[in-house]
Amino acid sequence: MSAGSIVMGASLILLGRVHTLAEFYAVWGIGFGVGTALTYYPVSFTVVANWFESRRMNALSILTFMGAFSSTLFYPLNGVLVSAFGWREAVMLLGLIQIAITLPLHALLLRRQPEDLGLSPDGGNAAPASGMLLGEAFRTRAFWLITATISLSFFASTTVIIEHIIFLTSRGFAAPLVTTVVGLFGIAYLPGRAIVIYASRHVPLRFLVAGAVALEAIGVVLLLSAHGIATVVAYVLVFGSAYGALSPLRGAIMAERFGRRAYGAIIALQGIPIAILAALGPFVGGRLIDGFGYTASFEGCIASLALGALLMLLKF
Repeated sequence: MSAGSIVMGASLILLGRVHTLAEFYAVWGIGFGVGTALTYYPVSFTVVANWFESRRMNALSILTFMGAFSSTLFYPLNGVLVSAFGWREAVMLLGLIQIAITLPLHALLLRRQPEDLGLSPDGGNAAPASGMLLGEAFRTRAFWLITATISLSFFASTTVIIEHIIFLTSRGFAAPLVTTVVGLFGIAYLPGRAIVIYASRHVPLRFLVAGAVALEAIGVVLLLSAHGIATVVAYVLVFGSAYGALSPLRGAIMAERFGRRAYGAIIALQGIPIAILAALGPFVGGRLIDGFGYTASFEGCIASLALGALLMLLKF
């Protein structure tokens, strides 16, 4: 994560100096890609899974809650910086902020696991990390059912999030109104992440994952039927809350099923098919829109989400 802080900060600084499309692709695709891989949820989830056990769901929800809430702070800050200095200087300042704040925290405070300090998760005396190795997890039914569910969810949700503004404006909604309402997604994530803290104490995680994916499908149904602003708001609240809940639920169910012994390797391997399906979604959805219209594309998303929810209900 220390290396990721440097890469992300340097990429932001370099972004302010790009002048060609090739330079942009290199900085955005490679720089931000590597930096995100080194710092984003799979890595931070590994830290949480190693350090927390009895209150792991709380820790994961708080982590992702703050991740979503940060957009509420940084979007206005970005607007102020761009207005004051221009976009190039703004992204360079953000790069300096990234390095100045996160690098010391990651380098000086963060430790890979509590055993490095003679502790165990949640404090106490050190004990050997328990759980499956990567090869063992890879051969389990649970790994593939969870991976298929999350992959199908990302396949659909990435498509919807890319297309929803254009879809709503094609329905006759004013673009400023649509962007304002849809811009509340960052806030809509928060209730879902707060609710799962409580719900996880009473409901098995696989049922919560299935419920979140099913709610995403209901959200897309609301989007597809939107003819008034009230339905658009309902879509944002339902889909946004479910989408927001899925991140901490994924982190928690992987730790519950496979332990923390090889958690980082397992969730990283799982991320490969998830990333592939997330990239394919907009491509397939866009082709469906071009050939048959938005209804066909979004119905395909609903079907993918419904299938994902059903897979989570199968016995592990």
